[in-house]
Formats: sequence, C-alpha cells, structure tokens
Amino acid sequence: MEDIIKAIDNALDVEKKVEAFFVLPDDEKRALLEKLQNVKTETLGIFLNAIYPEEKDKNIQKLIRKLLFKLKSAGVRVEEPKTTGETVLKKIEEIRGHRGFLTNYDEMQTMLVAAGFEIKKNTYAFINAEIHFSKGLTGLMSAPVDKKGLEGILEAYRKDTKPPRIFEEISPAYATYLVEEGSNRSGKFRDEIRTLKSFAANIAGGIHKPKDIYSLPLSDTSDTATPETIFAHTIFKPFFISWDSLEEDRKTYNNAGGSMIVLPPYMAEEKKSEFLKGLTERNDMKSMLPFLKRMTEDYAYLFYCMKEFNHYKGLIEYLNNEDAPKETLSYFLKKSLEKGEEKQQNRGLIVNPYG
Repeated sequence: MEDIIKAIDNALDVEKKVEAFFVLPDDEKRALLEKLQNVKTETLGIFLNAIYPEEKDKNIQKLIRKLLFKLKSAGVRVEEPKTTGETVLKKIEEIRGHRGFLTNYDEMQTMLVAAGFEIKKNTYAFINAEIHFSKGLTGLMSAPVDKKGLEGILEAYRKDTKPPRIFEEISPAYATYLVEEGSNRSGKFRDEIRTLKSFAANIAGGIHKPKDIYSLPLSDTSDTATPETIFAHTIFKPFFISWDSLEEDRKTYNNAGGSMIVLPPYMAEEKKSEFLKGLTERNDMKSMLPFLKRMTEDYAYLFYCMKEFNHYKGLIEYLNNEDAPKETLSYFLKKSLEKGEEKQQNRGLIVNPYG
C-alpha cells in the first residue's frame, strides 16, 4: 500500500499502480483511499480515473468519486470518471500470464482446482483448492511463486496425476468461479476468496461461468458420443455417490427383494429397477441433482479441453435434455449400489437354478 502512495506522484507507470491496487483486498483499498485524502496532484486524478471503471465495489467507487470531487474543488485539473471503453487495466489483464487447472473427482468425491495469477512480472499467486462434490470448498492454500517455481509445481502435479485421474488446463476465470462457488457452498474461506477475485479481476475472454460451456466452438464434422459411451469414459470411473443409508440400501438392492428365494434374472432386474426408481424420488437423493448437473457441466468442459470433442458434444446434447438430471442420478445411484456386488453373491438359502 505504501509503495502505491509513494508512486502516486510519478506520472509514469500508471499500469503498475493500477495493477498493485487491484491486488489489494477491499479493506486495504479503502484504507489506501483514506490515506490519499490530503494528496492534491494531477497524477492522483489520473490514477483514480484509471481504477474507477474497473472497481466493482460500489462503496469503493463512491470513495473514488469523492476524492475526484475533492481534487476538482481544490482547483486540480481532473477528468470526469469514465464507466465505459477500454481501460488501462483491461490492457494489463490481456497480457498477464494467468493459468488455471482442473481435475476430475477422485474416490473421495474431491476435485482439485489449481491456478497461477501473475500479479506482477515473474511473480505469481499460486492457488490450490480442494472441492468436495456436495460439501464445496474444503481446503485452500495460496503462496507467492516465481515463474520457474510455478512451472515446477505444475509439472509435479502432472507427474503425480495417474489415470483415471486427469489434470487439464482450463480458463483461469473459470478456475476462480469454481473456487468461489465451492466457498459459497461450504461457507469457508470467504476472506481469501475476495483476494482471489482481485487477482482474477477483469480477465478478458475464455470461459467464465457454466453457461459459457454450452456454446464452445465446434467443427461441424464432430461426431456425437452416446450417453452410454460418455459415462463409460475413464473420467467418470473414480466417482461414486455416497449417502447415509447406502449400505442398507445396497443390501436391499443386491438381494433383489429378498434372500429366502432366488428369483429368475429378469425378475431380479425388475425388482432392482423398481427399487432404484423409488430411490431417485427420495428427498435426500433429489438434493444431489444440482451437484450432478454442475459435475456434468464441468466434465463437458474437461472433455473439450482434452480435445475429445465427440464426448463434449454428446454431453452438451445430453444436458439439454430435460430428463438428463434424473437419468444421471439414476446412473450414479446404480453404479454406487452395485459397487462390490460380486461379493454379495450366493447368499440365499436356495441355490439359484437359473445359472
């Protein structure tokens, strides 16, 4: 903060001063503007006009306007604050080396979001976030690194990521969205998220929100993978749903309605289907629907980043189907219920005469 104050009198390097301002959390921004109350220079006006259009907090914008009015009242020549047009900060952000990365979910229902935000030349803020499927953001670590250090960390991540886990580069703006979304879900790391958003402020282009995933450019010749092919992909292999009564429901499902009599295969499957249908209607299962939708959206984006465009196209078409949420829930419920099913065989009192 003190470095910015000292640099205000220098008419050069406006970009660096603006960049430094947007690295600050909101409380430090306000403190800085308070300390500038007695400065009455034209270069302060230039600085304030540079930060005003990009500041998202209305209260901070109000402080900036007050300072500009105070300068003008003191006879300092200042321009009126602008709210449109290309700004200094936008030009800075377009050339910064921000990077984002995402994994699929592992067996613990956790995915990793990693990102490097270039806060000044050769200096990055590295972010490592753990996001649980339903609980949201459960872990967050950040550290300053130089470019070589960042590349070393990313290379280590790549080496440690073994199939069926993947580690793909994504839009840094979307990486920021995922971490903020996870924080909103878990209620954790709110202060850290504000700082993270300042790192990623005004990133131009790329994917920013889930709605952007639905309209990524594709070749007309791209084939469309079927839902069966898509969900059989290794990216989905580690993921299973869990719930409180899973073990009890698994026993009921695998016993196909009872253990005293062994039913013909087709009748057993009918019993399983009936049980599964009832399970999808339970409130505790319906609560998973929004999480599953977000997972499939993220996986569609991962397919696109992996250049598996047929899977991306097929999953987007699937997501646009109004029956997709329940079908997805049913698929993963069945997958979770049948996990380890081979261990449940031959538990009836009567030998199965059907094979």
